[in-house]
Amino acid sequence: MKSTYTLKIAEDGLIKFLPIVNMTDRDKEIVSKYLSDKPSYKELGEAYNISGERIRQIIEKFARKAKYYYKKQQKDVN
Repeated sequence: MKSTYTLKIAEDGLIKFLPIVNMTDRDKEIVSKYLSDKPSYKELGEAYNISGERIRQIIEKFARKAKYYYKKQQKDVN
């Protein structure tokens, strides 16, 4: 089952904001791997030696931050 954050990221095309979002390189790498390879939170957490819950939090943080840039972009277009 995909999370609501993953669906929102895909729906709004938020992945394009990954390079400009203020996150650590490690967190950006986690987001990128999660969105491209589609592992579970647990699988990705094991690869980075952190909990699956922490992976979910990182994905959520990216979605929130990217949504800011998305809204800003929409505002600038109008």
